[in-house]
Amino acid sequence: MALYEDVAQTLEQEIRQNLACGDYLPSEAELAKRFSINRHTLRRAVDQLVDAGMLLRQQGKGTLVVEHALEYNIGARARFSEAMEAMGHTSVSEVIGRRVLVAEERFSRASGIPAGTPVLQVDTLRSVNGKPVNLISHYLRREAFPGLEVDYRGGSLHAHIEHHHGIKLLRKQALISTTLPSRREADFLQYPRHMPVLVVKSNNVRAGTDEVLEYSISRGRADCFEFRVQPRITDLPTGETTP
Repeated sequence: MALYEDVAQTLEQEIRQNLACGDYLPSEAELAKRFSINRHTLRRAVDQLVDAGMLLRQQGKGTLVVEHALEYNIGARARFSEAMEAMGHTSVSEVIGRRVLVAEERFSRASGIPAGTPVLQVDTLRSVNGKPVNLISHYLRREAFPGLEVDYRGGSLHAHIEHHHGIKLLRKQALISTTLPSRREADFLQYPRHMPVLVVKSNNVRAGTDEVLEYSISRGRADCFEFRVQPRITDLPTGETTP
């Protein structure tokens, strides 16, 4: 085995054991000194992990760990905290803001919540293993959840609603896109403003109905997430199936 391959193998093992998505490697100079090799050999080792999709070089910032993406299922009843815990991660959701507003026409068209409806906006920041990864604005029909603005202090919002209000919310549809973060979003996520965030806009209905009770806009770090979409399979009259 060539020397650079041996170094790459050691680095890969250490990244898997000690680093997380969004962390940076030590500088090339530090690594070259540590392995007692020249910078050219060190670059070949790092190149091997870049080509494998584990690392990403960022001009002026360093080499970013991009593997270990958090897989999140975009399903009707997927809950972030439960999904993270199932993968062995520690998830925390904290409230960072709340306000009451009235749904306007443009918001109504996107959300499905009728114009003129009082809406409670709750902003939450989700962290995984101590690292902020996701910022969400929840827009909830205020009359459906009396006392929520006082009672909800953090954790899974949907679990809180189901336990305290007896309402099960299901995702009816989701739109996925990307955008560059605002300064506020970048500060909360501890994320560069020139790197895109993954945006998921969801219309959430009361289970068993088409009544939209919540509209949410999620902004997640693109270096830490990948989404799994599992469409429902519907039988066609011909006997064929389609996603």
